[in-house]
Amino acid sequence: MAGPMQPVGIGSRRIPNRLLLGAGVVVTGLVLLLTIGVGGRERPEQSGQPQPVESAQSNPVPAGPAPSAAVAAPPDRPHASDFAALDSWARGLAKTTHLASNVLMAYGRAEMWLRDEAPGCHLSWATLAGIGQVQAVGSGPLPVPDAIWQQWSVRATNDGKRPDPRNADDAALTAARALCAGGADLSTGPGWWAAVLGYTQSPADTRDILAAANNFATVSA
Repeated sequence: MAGPMQPVGIGSRRIPNRLLLGAGVVVTGLVLLLTIGVGGRERPEQSGQPQPVESAQSNPVPAGPAPSAAVAAPPDRPHASDFAALDSWARGLAKTTHLASNVLMAYGRAEMWLRDEAPGCHLSWATLAGIGQVQAVGSGPLPVPDAIWQQWSVRATNDGKRPDPRNADDAALTAARALCAGGADLSTGPGWWAAVLGYTQSPADTRDILAAANNFATVSA
């Protein structure tokens, strides 16, 4: 029968200190290498300045003409009612434009008032009608993007109520103010494209609006 096992002396299994030190250096180096390598792959997009979000405004404005001149809305009379003149003007255009007279009155009133508010803008009701035809849902009022509404909304009638995006007059005047806010001359090609493209944020819609505005100008002559 074998005798009891003798404990192995600790000194006989001890690893020399120089080997432990060498192994520690190797392990530390591997950890640093893996850490640096992984970190470099995790943040490739954070180097340099952040890239702007692509939008219609960050792209060059397409070259093109402004719409043809449409028959002008009646002169604005700040100290007298313009309802009768505007109503007569709108009724005269309703048949050829296939637009409701109250919608035409809203577009015409916006043109009238912007002549005084932004005389260098030269906004035509036909541009507003083009936006309405291309972007409106069904027969609703001219659509105004939320961000534009928050900045430029205004009540078209002095009745003390808040501006209402479902009101054709309020929507048209708000859109008109936004289109003229940048100081562009909408009677010129570059000015019209810059203003309308900034409003729609869509080159395709802007081209369709140009075609619609030209059509309104033609049938109003």
